[in-house]
Amino acid sequence: MEIDRRSVLAAAAAFGLAPWLPQSAGAAASGALYLSARADRSGGYFFSGFDAAGARAFDIPLPGRGHGAAVHPRAPLAVVFARRPGRFALAVDVKRGQVVARIAPPDDRHFYGHGVFSPDGGLLYVCENDYENRRGVIGLYARERGFARVGEWPTHGIGPHDIALMPGGATLAVANGGIATHPDLPRLKLNIPTMAPSLVFLDRRDGALIAQRRLPREFHQASIRHLSVAGDGRVAAAMQYQGPKGDLVPLLAVSDRTGPLRMFDKPAKAIRALRQYCGSVAFDTSGAVIGASSPRGDVLTFWEAASGRHLFTAAIDDGCGVAAAASGAGQFLASSGRGLLFHIDVPNRRIAPIGAARAGRLAWDNHMIRAARPI
Repeated sequence: MEIDRRSVLAAAAAFGLAPWLPQSAGAAASGALYLSARADRSGGYFFSGFDAAGARAFDIPLPGRGHGAAVHPRAPLAVVFARRPGRFALAVDVKRGQVVARIAPPDDRHFYGHGVFSPDGGLLYVCENDYENRRGVIGLYARERGFARVGEWPTHGIGPHDIALMPGGATLAVANGGIATHPDLPRLKLNIPTMAPSLVFLDRRDGALIAQRRLPREFHQASIRHLSVAGDGRVAAAMQYQGPKGDLVPLLAVSDRTGPLRMFDKPAKAIRALRQYCGSVAFDTSGAVIGASSPRGDVLTFWEAASGRHLFTAAIDDGCGVAAAASGAGQFLASSGRGLLFHIDVPNRRIAPIGAARAGRLAWDNHMIRAARPI
């Protein structure tokens, strides 16, 4: 379904700079806070919070481009990470809109842009590159020690881009993208012919390898980049293909700790629309629908999680961030690099702009994270 972009731009409201704004009726009903990195047209970078109606909660300046964020399970706290190969992360009190700690990796590591807290919030697990040894690691940072780094575990692969906590809290899922990089050559991919991406499951308590899932050999250049976990333990994985431009390759798969990666391999039209690149992925609140974005394809696509059936493609210029909306099955919020926010109703195939920036005033980055709204 196409959307009239002129109508979207006309409907998009100005995004004010006030700190915490009163909740609208819709935001109060959802009780959600959404988090995303962004840039402005003067070249500044920020970490922003907003509610389901698009009202701004806070804006934190960043020293460089941000990427993903980890939300504390109990406190009004989130950590935003630098985009690969960045070397900063900021812990932010999302209730007050204040930075409370700055985090840096060791000199011979860099961040990939994602992390996750332990169930009690005491440890922060962060995806890192041990670039001299071409291996991925998970850095462990202790909150009660000012986020001091207290150890690391191997990810049994290269390029661990994303990490998620599985239901029950005992297991971590890690997306090993399979691409070797070095910060001296920040955007160069060093091992494309021999890539071996994998989805691994680690014991959260000691880092022990529980299981490793690989793609079929013919898809070994599909870098597993981003993850979303449903309440029943299914993991959705979104990929970015590094092979020949003309190849038609599935970019979404679902797995759990006991089964293989099940590829969403049809229809060809929906797969081709992604242009070999998924920017982010999210289950809805019911676990029935998966949203996956492609800023290259200017689309967000939506799929039935149980069958892999394609449901809907939303045409959004530079659409990338996607997160579950609190309003039910098949409901999502999405963001674009053009500065707009949208509510997407998959069952009814509707796309509606919500209170957002005027197009061109800012650019939302790749990810949108939904968190419980602080009280």
